[in-house]
Amino acid sequence: YPSSDVPYTRIVEYKHVPNQTTKVLEGKVKGSIIAKEYSTDKGEPYYPVPNKENQELYEQYRKLAEREEEQEKTAFVGRLASYKYFNMDQAILNSLEMYDNLCEKGRLKVKRKLVGSGNEPKY
Repeated sequence: YPSSDVPYTRIVEYKHVPNQTTKVLEGKVKGSIIAKEYSTDKGEPYYPVPNKENQELYEQYRKLAEREEEQEKTAFVGRLASYKYFNMDQAILNSLEMYDNLCEKGRLKVKRKLVGSGNEPKY
């Protein structure tokens, strides 16, 4: 992907992401969920454009988000929370770790911040 005969830019089958249940790993779960991402030149871009203006805007939002997280009102996770592109495996790992923390400690908080360019695996 992409090519002129394939209309989507990405396809993800979620049973192949990390941290699946034993039943999924053993093939005992029937069916699957597939998501397709389609590109467009209409509206807002999918990912932030890395420039000074957007970085300054992100810093304002980051400060507001930190205040919300300190009060444990909201938890921000993933690509939009980090304001940069991350591969799907990284975004899913980030949300799974947040869920684990909710189960272990009773609060939504990421175990670690995603770092790097986003194009390298973070297992």
